[in-house]
Amino acid sequence: MSPIENNSVTRWIQDIKIPAPLISYSYRALQKKFAKELAPYHIGWGHFVILMSLYDNEGSSQDDLALSRGFDKTMIAKSVVKLEEEDLIRRKTDPSDRRVKRLYLTDKSRELIPELEQIGLGINKILFKDLDEKESEVILEHFRKIALNASEM
Repeated sequence: MSPIENNSVTRWIQDIKIPAPLISYSYRALQKKFAKELAPYHIGWGHFVILMSLYDNEGSSQDDLALSRGFDKTMIAKSVVKLEEEDLIRRKTDPSDRRVKRLYLTDKSRELIPELEQIGLGINKILFKDLDEKESEVILEHFRKIALNASEM
């Protein structure tokens, strides 16, 4: 971003008096940063979320992921296909309910998890860089409230 563009954006951000444009701008900036950081792995932000979710809860179904992360089932299905093509996850039919496909990390994705964690931590570190620990906790709690309010829309 050129200095002129940066000054213009900074001025615009400082002049905003309502939350929606700030949230929208932050979301777009996060998407761009994630896209740049994840490009070498041939995955996007949604894929990142799925991989990290499976790292925490391997064996989840596609529906479980959609419900637990607020994603559209179609988006999850398309992402799962892409992740399978990249050999990052595998689907297995649930033996107790053959309609359900369980998702598992592959050896390739297990090797990537530490790098992906560092990307996520690095981006969060940038977001909170000028905040002390107490401020970070307060901001996180406020973001949580905003997200809960948004979940009711």
